[in-house]
Amino acid sequence: MTGGGASGPVLAANGKNSLSIRGGIIESVWTPGSSVDVGEARDAMRAAELIGQGTPRPMLSVMTDVVISAAARYEFAKSVHVSAIAVLGSSAVDRVVAAATGRDTRFPHEFFTSRTDALAWLNGFLSRPGERERGELGASALNALG
Repeated sequence: MTGGGASGPVLAANGKNSLSIRGGIIESVWTPGSSVDVGEARDAMRAAELIGQGTPRPMLSVMTDVVISAAARYEFAKSVHVSAIAVLGSSAVDRVVAAATGRDTRFPHEFFTSRTDALAWLNGFLSRPGERERGELGASALNALG
């Protein structure tokens, strides 16, 4: 896991995953065409914990054309560092991957093809009005460490 500059994203999963936080929502963007194994899933979830400063936060996970191993799907599903996940994809295959990942989660999990709709849904999981500002500062502080 590596941090960008003071305003850049945090990279995880051997650079396949880029995480940032905006408006209190963690945005996790996977490189299209990536394959994700269990170690990379663990690294991405560790990055989400750090960027969220240990507080479970809603997450937008952009996973277009990403293959996730069964072990990695299980790793994502058992995360305690998110309060809800909106998976953003564009195809029927993306929808199937999201459904397989969401089977074992203990938090709300939905698939979207619209970024606007996904963010609107996630905004319903923000707990406090001041959380957005603290979340953005947390990302800057984390990046300064990297």
